[in-house]
Amino acid sequence: MDPLTHAIIGLGIGSFAQNTMDITNPLVIGCVIGSVIPDIDIVAKIKDDYLYLKHHRGMTHTIPGLGVLSAIIAGALKLFFAVSFGKLFFWTFLGALSHSLFDMLNSYGVKLLNPVGNSKQQKGILMLYDPIISILCILLMIIKNKTWIFYGSTLAVFGSYLIFKGISKESSRKKVLGYYKDNNVKDVRMLPALIAPYKWAFVTTTDDEYVVGQFNWIKNKVEETKRFKRQSEYDVELFKKSNVGKYFSNFTPIYHIKREKDGPYTVLKSTDLRYYLNNNFMHHATVVLDKDENIVKSFFHPYKIHKNIQVAE
Repeated sequence: MDPLTHAIIGLGIGSFAQNTMDITNPLVIGCVIGSVIPDIDIVAKIKDDYLYLKHHRGMTHTIPGLGVLSAIIAGALKLFFAVSFGKLFFWTFLGALSHSLFDMLNSYGVKLLNPVGNSKQQKGILMLYDPIISILCILLMIIKNKTWIFYGSTLAVFGSYLIFKGISKESSRKKVLGYYKDNNVKDVRMLPALIAPYKWAFVTTTDDEYVVGQFNWIKNKVEETKRFKRQSEYDVELFKKSNVGKYFSNFTPIYHIKREKDGPYTVLKSTDLRYYLNNNFMHHATVVLDKDENIVKSFFHPYKIHKNIQVAE
């Protein structure tokens, strides 16, 4: 999720530490700082977007990483406020944990349990910005003299909303599966749409194609965006031999590879099929091979196809 939403969530959680919102309360301060601090890995952008995306939502989003960051923040706050370290750590860690948990609810996911488990946990039910979550947190912030009934009702609405999103996702998946039932469907992946809360993005895998589109659950309508002929397994394995290919296949579980000839060279162009915005997909990668299919060079293209970051091979 975006930093502003994380901060709003931190303020909402911080409201549980007091009856009336006071942003000068050290527990609230810790909770808010904790809610945004996992994205400190953005410092990798100083070098380039490849390094940033490679490490984003990595160690700073894990349970051990959150604990270390929370302890540092709590220790710093302890220097200025007469509050126990334990309380400061608890509310700071709660804010930091909210960051990773909400990131886990969208389609990027986090390696929350690393180093115990290296796989990403992702539920893919919330957009990067979710207006309902923001509204609930703002209510927690602005309503004075809150009762436990109010807190309980807010949590109940939040839980019901997540359940609704999960049911909507599964229902939409079944509708898309039914729509393509005559196309020998092997898999249907559903993701939250980037900007429309009433839509689900999908990638349907058939024997011959990837079909990318959106399902409008209000209109009960499939809106197809692009079709790609499926690549050979040989090209997939060839692509994954490169460093950028290893990274890209870990970065996205849904990608397409197109083989092209460029003079004496073979070019493998890969597209992350998850995020389609402004008539283009967001992330791409390119591997250039010589006539013997040895890797000559490779590039990562974050956010825009013409943005080239060469990756060492």
